Amino acid sequence: MSTNEELLRNVADGIGTLSFNRPAVRNAITPEYLMQVIAAIGEIERDDAVRVIVLTGKGKAFCAGADMSFLDALTRMDSAQIGEQVYAAFQGMARAIKLCGKPVIAAVNGPAIGAGCEIAVACDFRIASRTAVFCENWIDLGIMPPLGGLYLLPRLIGLERATDMVMRATRVSAERALEIGLVSEVADPEQFDAAVAAFAASLARRPARALKVVKQALRRGMEGTLSGEWEFNVQAQSLLLTGADFAAAVAAIRAPKG
Repeated sequence: MSTNEELLRNVADGIGTLSFNRPAVRNAITPEYLMQVIAAIGEIERDDAVRVIVLTGKGKAFCAGADMSFLDALTRMDSAQIGEQVYAAFQGMARAIKLCGKPVIAAVNGPAIGAGCEIAVACDFRIASRTAVFCENWIDLGIMPPLGGLYLLPRLIGLERATDMVMRATRVSAERALEIGLVSEVADPEQFDAAVAAFAASLARRPARALKVVKQALRRGMEGTLSGEWEFNVQAQSLLLTGADFAAAVAAIRAPKG
């Protein structure tokens, strides 16, 4: 049930939930903590009982970004240490989400700040509580979002809105996030868990193999060319058409209706 006290894991009805459980520091993160999360994502991805992964936070925040003790330690690191120690974990987290073969939902139960916002943006879907706030506050520290948000945000919400979030550290409410396409749904806190469960269940009912291929194709489509994606999609579709899920779906359509 639980990976450890600070990272909770639960699997039920095809949905694997990983919960940041550091509410005393608003689920702030360190490289060591993120390496645990990355390992847990890998384990839950390999679990055949899981079709969809949900990332969320315990307490009043999704993730408030990097832990203050770690930010202080950063001031004493050289660039080589930062590259080796920091981004293996922080960029590694974003890569683990994007390269995961299963859909990943960020259940944003409260503020998603800095690295927390980047983690949410890396997910395939975001469901937000009305208490959620998204903020790329890196500029206020004299640095930049390094975990993929500079690439992904403009594709989600448009270049000017992304530029506003990044250059002015603009805080985006849940309602505004829904308006601009940053989240898929917004729910009141009392209905938030049920909304996340229903959204995840709607994905878990879909064929796992097709979900994996579609996720890969969407990611490739953001990075590649149309002609290249046509070639890839023909190959991927050929594999899906010879699979059991397609045969079963066609059989169900052809079956006599009672």
